[in-house]
Amino acid sequence: MRCVVCGLPVEPDGRYPLCAGCAGPLLDEALVSAGLAPPSGRASARCPVCGKAAISEIGPCMRCRTAGFRFDSALPLLRYSGNARAALLSYKAGRTSLASFFAGALAAALSERFAGRTVVPVPPRPGKIRRDGWDQVERVAGILERRHGIVVARVLRRAGGPQQKSLGLEARAANMRGAVSLRRGAEAPLEPVLLDDVMTTGATLSACADALKAAGTARVDALVIAAD
Repeated sequence: MRCVVCGLPVEPDGRYPLCAGCAGPLLDEALVSAGLAPPSGRASARCPVCGKAAISEIGPCMRCRTAGFRFDSALPLLRYSGNARAALLSYKAGRTSLASFFAGALAAALSERFAGRTVVPVPPRPGKIRRDGWDQVERVAGILERRHGIVVARVLRRAGGPQQKSLGLEARAANMRGAVSLRRGAEAPLEPVLLDDVMTTGATLSACADALKAAGTARVDALVIAAD
């Protein structure tokens, strides 16, 4: 087995296709983001809403000041670039064993930042599982549930529509407006943590938070593997 990032052989007892030289820095970055390890250099400021790096900002970043997001905060563990992007693209392409690596980092962040709270996975687009055979977010959620003892509530459903990645900023927000709702008979957790793989504009997370708050949820935070 070879590393999906650098192509070097993975250690014989490796559980996922990442060598130690690539997995280590990714895990270190995730732990720093979660507050489980001190930054090695000067820490960059983060927007308290979307969690992305902020440059010369005090408080929410410029976009979050006007975006009207319905989630209360978002915490991305990685920047969607370089090795993190390569690993996530490989995961999305079918290297499902990477789910255990991402789940480990997410479990540590949940324990540190959102202890005891229920995780709500972002629902897939209709037909995704039938077309692809699996869902990246659900695969990670299942591992969090089975191996890490995290309570997971699959209470959201999503309507059809164009794929978000094919749309611009404003179109993404419009496409997701009203597209997520609570499943019939489901009960929204009081303070859930939304789970997603990649956050780009925040429109999908906001639509999920809106559905949860409409059902009586008091606060919605989000935890994502990476932010673009």
